[in-house]
Amino acid sequence: MKKVILSMIFAITVWAVPYTVGQSVSPLELEDQHGNHTTLKTMPKTLIMAYEKGTGATVNEYLNAQDKEYLSKYNAAFIADISQMPGLVTKLFALPKMRKYVHTVLLIQDEQQGLLFPSKEEKITVMKFQDNLLKEVKFITTTAELKAAIEQ
Repeated sequence: MKKVILSMIFAITVWAVPYTVGQSVSPLELEDQHGNHTTLKTMPKTLIMAYEKGTGATVNEYLNAQDKEYLSKYNAAFIADISQMPGLVTKLFALPKMRKYVHTVLLIQDEQQGLLFPSKEEKITVMKFQDNLLKEVKFITTTAELKAAIEQ
């Protein structure tokens, strides 16, 4: 019985399917760029995700130009999936750069966890929630679209 349960858990994680509209999202436990642990028990209204260096740079440049309280003012959070980044690059270059940002960057460092969220190549993922229920998914590219998605 124990082997069957472990096999099922392994199969679910190997074949992770991204969350879809109408689905409830489990609480997330992540670290930020400063190593602080954060638990999102209830998802924010807007969750912004970047999976690549270019999309992450777009989001970070925009957010870094805003007030420190900008994300909390709009009940939003930003997550960068850095699970594909080599550990040495993360420690020597990415994290020191991120620590200079005025905004919080939550980090996905586990590839399986990153696969649970919808993504498109070279796009910023914006998800809208009501409590933990995923209501909408958008894929955007520009800072104007990002501003509109956060502030609506």
